[in-house]
Amino acid sequence: MEVGFQKRFDYVLIFGQGRSGTNWLLDTLDFSPLTHCRNEPDKLLNSPLLQLPSGVVDQSFEKSFGDQWDQAIALTSSRMGVRDRIAANPKIYLPEPMRLSIGRMVFAKSRVRKQLANLIPSCTSWSQEEWLIPSWYSSSLEISLPILKLNQTPAWGKWVLENRPQALIIHIVRHPGGFLNSWKQRYVKSKSLEQIRQANNKRLQSIVQVDSQWAKRIGNIEGMNVEESELWYWCYANEVINSAGKGKDNYLHIVYEDLVADPIKISQLLYKTAGLPWSQEIEQQVLKNSSQSNQIAKSWYQNLSTKEIELVKQCLKDSFMGQWWSEEQDS
Repeated sequence: MEVGFQKRFDYVLIFGQGRSGTNWLLDTLDFSPLTHCRNEPDKLLNSPLLQLPSGVVDQSFEKSFGDQWDQAIALTSSRMGVRDRIAANPKIYLPEPMRLSIGRMVFAKSRVRKQLANLIPSCTSWSQEEWLIPSWYSSSLEISLPILKLNQTPAWGKWVLENRPQALIIHIVRHPGGFLNSWKQRYVKSKSLEQIRQANNKRLQSIVQVDSQWAKRIGNIEGMNVEESELWYWCYANEVINSAGKGKDNYLHIVYEDLVADPIKISQLLYKTAGLPWSQEIEQQVLKNSSQSNQIAKSWYQNLSTKEIELVKQCLKDSFMGQWWSEEQDS
C-alpha cells in the first residue's frame, strides 16, 4: 500500500445520466492503483443492488433499507462483473502476475469463465454476471477504495447523501443539449422509439404520483414527444441529487463541459476529494484518455433540430441548473 494513504471515505459513488461522462470519470479513477472500480453493477442479474427498491424515482424507503443498502454495498465491493474493466490497470491489492494471467486470460473472458465453472465445482459462480473475487486471486482487497458507477438512480443518491456521510457522491451533469444529442446518436438509433416513449412516460408517471410539485412542472405527459420526456427526466434526476448534496462535504458536482475543457484540473479535483494520491503516471494516462475537445461539448447546437434546441432552452429555463452553463454554451 502506498505510504501515507488513508481512506477519506468508505466508498465512492458516481451518479449521472447516460451519455454524460460517467464512464470517463470511472476510467479516470480506475487509473489509481488504490481503487476497485465497478461499472453499473446494479444492472447485473445476480447483483445484490438489483434486489434493492428501485432508485429511479425518489421515494421514502423503509427503515430496513439502511441495513439492506450497507450489505449490498459490502458485497458489491468484494465482487467483479461482466461490465467491469477487469485487469485493465495495476492494483495495489492485486499481484501483477495474477492481474496479467488470471485477470486477463480468465476473468475478462466469459467463455473461459464458463468453461471453468462447468469443470470446477468451487468456480460455479464464475458463470454468472457477477462473482465474488477469490481470496487467492486478490490480497487484501479491503485496502482499496470501492468506486461504483450507478446511472439513473437519483433516489439512491439522495438517500446516501442524507444518511451515509462516509460515502462520497460524485455527480456529473452534461449540458442538456449535449446530453440529448449524444443520447440520440448513441442510444436511440439501436432502440424502438415507441418502446422508449412508453418507458419514459411510465417513469414520469411514477414521479408525478409521488410528488405534486413535479406533477405541476411536468404537466401533460401523454402529449410529449420522446425527446421532451427524456429531458424532463434529465431535469428531475439531476435536481434531486444536487438539491440533496449542495453544501455537503461528501458531494462533488462536476460539469461535463468543464471536464472536457480541462481534464487534468478536474481529474486532480476528483483525486483530491476522494483522498487519492496523484502522480505523473496518472496524469499521463488522463491526458491519453482525454480525446474530447471543446468542440464536442458545443456540437449539439449544429446537430439538433430547431424544435429540439427550443426544448433544450426551455429545459434550462425551467431548472435552476441553467446557471451551470454560460450564454456561449447555449448558442
